[in-house]
Formats: sequence, C-alpha cells, structure tokens
Amino acid sequence: MTRRAFWLALASVEGIGPVRINRLLSRFGSVEKVFDAKFSEIVRLPLFSPELASRVIAVRERLGKIRRQMEWLESQGVEILCSEDANYPDKLRTISNAPPVVYKRGKLRGISRKAIAIVGSTRPTEVGVRTTLALSKSLAQAGFTVVSGFAKGIDTAAHIGALSVGGTTVGVFGGDLFSIYPRENRPLAARVYDSGMLLSEHPFATRPTPANLILRNRIISGLSVATIVVEARQNGGAVRTASYALEQGRAVLAYDWQKRHLLSEGPRHLLQRGAIPLTLSQLKEIQSRLLKPELLTVQPRNSSLVEQMQLF
Repeated sequence: MTRRAFWLALASVEGIGPVRINRLLSRFGSVEKVFDAKFSEIVRLPLFSPELASRVIAVRERLGKIRRQMEWLESQGVEILCSEDANYPDKLRTISNAPPVVYKRGKLRGISRKAIAIVGSTRPTEVGVRTTLALSKSLAQAGFTVVSGFAKGIDTAAHIGALSVGGTTVGVFGGDLFSIYPRENRPLAARVYDSGMLLSEHPFATRPTPANLILRNRIISGLSVATIVVEARQNGGAVRTASYALEQGRAVLAYDWQKRHLLSEGPRHLLQRGAIPLTLSQLKEIQSRLLKPELLTVQPRNSSLVEQMQLF
C-alpha cells in the first residue's frame, strides 16, 4: 500500500471530514498509523462516536479494493493530490477545512497564486452574462487564473470568457469528475481539460446534491486570492462562497449594479457589509491592487468583513 492509497481510504470513510481526519492525524502521527489504531483508541477522540470509529476500522478490509480503485483513477488521467503533497494547491492548503484529498484532471499542472473566483446565479440576466464574460476575459488577459464552480449561468460564462482569450481556468465540481453536471457543459469540460483543470474532492460516483455544492464553494474561494460575486440572490450560493472567502481571510468583491434588479440583491447585500465595489471601468485599478504581494500572501484570520476590505 502506498501512502496515497491510505489517504484515499481514510477520505472515503463516510462521515469523516477534514476536522475529524486532522484529529486522527494529531493523535496517531501519520495516516499509516491511523490504520494500526485500535477501536478503543479512536472512539475516545472528540467527535468520534462508536459508529464512526467502527467505519474507520472497517475500511481496513477494503484497502485492497481501494488500491485498485486508485490505480483505475490514475489510468483515467486523474491525479490524486493529498494535502501533504508538494503539488497540492498552496492557497487551498491554508484553509481550516481543506479537503484532505482532491482529484484533478487537466493539462494545467498547478494553480497560480494569481487565481480569482468569479461566481453568481445559475439564472443570470443577459447583462450579467455579458459582464461576466468581460470580467473573465480581462482578468485572464492580465494573467489571472479564473476559478468557478462549473454551474449554469455565471460560472459557465466565467470559464468561457477565460478560454476565449487563451487564458487558464479551473472548474470545481460538486460531484465526481466523470459525472459532468450540468450535462450540457460536457463540451466545456473538454475545453477546460485541454488548457486548464477540473477539480473535485469526490473520487467516486457522487451526485452534486445541494449539500455537496455548498461544500464545493469553500474550495472555489479557498483556491483564490479574491472572490467576485456578479449576480446573485441574497441567500444564493454565490453569497455563501463570499462568506467562505471571508472566513478564509480572502478579499470579497461585489459587482456594483447601478440599476437595481432581483439578482443585484446579493452583491448589494455584500456591498452594504463592506465588500469592495467593482465595475468594468474600475477593473484595471482592481487588477493592480490584486497584484500587491501583501495581498497575495494574506493568511486566514477571523475578522469582520470591513477589516478584510482594508486590505485594499
């Protein structure tokens, strides 16, 4: 068994997320030693019920199968990145609930520290789509990698905009890498694969449930130095992505719509709480600020949204 196979096995245990995995590693010292631990040692750990401890013990019986699954993933061009690997995304590694293992397909070797998330509604207005395309194109031409969630609407426009000018883009999936969702984005997935990267924390067949899509959002913001919300409802997923960005100590920008409409609710909500206003005419200035080394090396910290915006 390779170290990577042990990581894959641990990450496959149902109900064992990043926090519990970190507790196991802190207690036993390494991922290999977790699989030598006794039930009585695991069940005494905080957040571990007898049922969860039993699942950790039971996965040992599946190690051979998991090793074969790992070999199959690699034969399909999937790169398995453990949090302790040198090629695991640097900025993602710093967040408190970073996925212990992520799965990558695509020609892009690594994710630049100049990565910007662009997110928004799955049912945007026509002007919202045009604005997203313009933002994405300009950022890609300036050397930024555009990160988004591969959903309909704003996400799709963000990826297409970057690709249209020969830029790089990263699509983060809420399901596995082979079950492309939405289905109509399969041609887009092939284009992203050719010049960018497709990323997921799910190695095996996984539906993009609402819960999985919400958790995906922490990865979108975690990969990025800043998150831009273009159009969204006040309680939409894009606003949740902005909340994750704040928790991670990253900058939050919201498009400053001069004419109010339903999908300006989310950006307006963020602006009222101190997000950086953004318009196409301000984009060049914002780009120069994003290039400041002191911004690019911001570490996650707990503070108010207004304090976060003082980075600018």
